[in-house]
Amino acid sequence: MKQRRKRPIYQQLYADIRSAIEEGRFGDGGRIPTEAELQQEYGVSRHTLRQAFQDLVAEGLVYRVPGRGTFAIGPSKRGHYLRSIGSIEELMAWTDTEIEVLRPPETKTDAKAAMRLGLSSDEVAVMVTRRYYMRVPFVVTHVHLSPEVGGRMKSEASIPEGSGTVLGTLERSILPYPVAGVSQDITAVSAPPDISALVNCQPGEPILYVERTYFDINDDPVEWATSHYNPRRYSYHLELRRKMT
Repeated sequence: MKQRRKRPIYQQLYADIRSAIEEGRFGDGGRIPTEAELQQEYGVSRHTLRQAFQDLVAEGLVYRVPGRGTFAIGPSKRGHYLRSIGSIEELMAWTDTEIEVLRPPETKTDAKAAMRLGLSSDEVAVMVTRRYYMRVPFVVTHVHLSPEVGGRMKSEASIPEGSGTVLGTLERSILPYPVAGVSQDITAVSAPPDISALVNCQPGEPILYVERTYFDINDDPVEWATSHYNPRRYSYHLELRRKMT
């Protein structure tokens, strides 16, 4: 009989803290013991502690405030959207969320967006959306399209609703070819005042900033989207597998 392998120490620590949170020992917003306290209690390294906390943050069970500590997010106030992505289809899907169109497509001058879309002029159509999870907003997205596509979207009232997406709407009724690829850049930025008010965070607070360019089967760009995410409300999980020959 094979012996069962013990779980890594950081997973045991993660499980203990998670159980304590689920049982309400810290309450909503209660402070988790400090790294020094947990190191002394469990006899583990700081690296092990940080591995455990990374998983807790990713699952939306805690949030960290620099200089203050780590705090529990109880079940009643969790509202944290964990997005697991392993394909283009999953990247385009927003299961269990709701979209709100803050501003329908409007033509504007934006040289950077026009360059990303490969347009001959600096005019682009821009629409702004906000997405909710458990009725709590967590991301604001500026969607950039060609003026022709944006104009058709507006005139034909092809505006996404519910858990729908702009890209899904475009594929169904406007784009001649399906989306086949995407390029993505992720970084952290200081929350602009106008964005922070829309995703429930403080101006200047570090937030997740993502730029995505979507391409059709001819490798032509069809949408450039820029998004600001509240990191306390959103986690991004990516799975990659090696291609075996």
